[in-house]
Amino acid sequence: MATQLSEGLWHVDCRTRDRPNVYIVDDGVRTLVDAGWPGDEETVRDGLDEAGFEPEDIDQVLLTHYDADHVGTLARLTPSLDAPVFVHRDDAPYVAGNRLPPWTARNGLETFHRLYYRRLTLPNLPIRRIGDGDEIGSFRAYHTPGHTPGHVAYVHEGLDAAFIGDLAFEVGGRLRPSGRVTSYDPRSVEESIRTLLDRTRRFDYVCPGHGRPLEDGRAHLLRTVE
Repeated sequence: MATQLSEGLWHVDCRTRDRPNVYIVDDGVRTLVDAGWPGDEETVRDGLDEAGFEPEDIDQVLLTHYDADHVGTLARLTPSLDAPVFVHRDDAPYVAGNRLPPWTARNGLETFHRLYYRRLTLPNLPIRRIGDGDEIGSFRAYHTPGHTPGHVAYVHEGLDAAFIGDLAFEVGGRLRPSGRVTSYDPRSVEESIRTLLDRTRRFDYVCPGHGRPLEDGRAHLLRTVE
């Protein structure tokens, strides 16, 4: 199901496992932000349809990081989906299939990601490596390492929205930073939140990778480090 948050911005609430979020943006360039598990294909297709689009209408895909619950549906949307995939250079080798996640990160939880990646079909799409501060259309990428080394948040000033991936999760109407079990480096997560706040202006919507998008987004994110 696609819920319109504002003009040109939709939230697709996936239902598998940890219920990852997918966002659709239409600002003249049609963008998919993250993509859910492989099993979310029907949900993502339905969400696109409810927003008035087909996979072939998507011009670009922005990934906040390489985890399978944010990448998995892409291969299943092809060949209708034929768009470049933007991901930070540190996470790009995993999405491109050039490297497997390490065994030891995230207190051993990364073993799951590595094993899952062994059977994950990765998208046969152009991979565009990005860095901190890069502009992708109307989005600006901010390197926010901690959850993964190449985690990024994308801020769209025109939509007043920040897409923060797994930098923090929404639980019970509040944001909670990615913690010790789910992150490569939880101390870097807090530093990344502070840096993102320092470098950005007010944004109305904060759009996390899990949980509900929240209005008054900057204030919600600020509370996580107060």
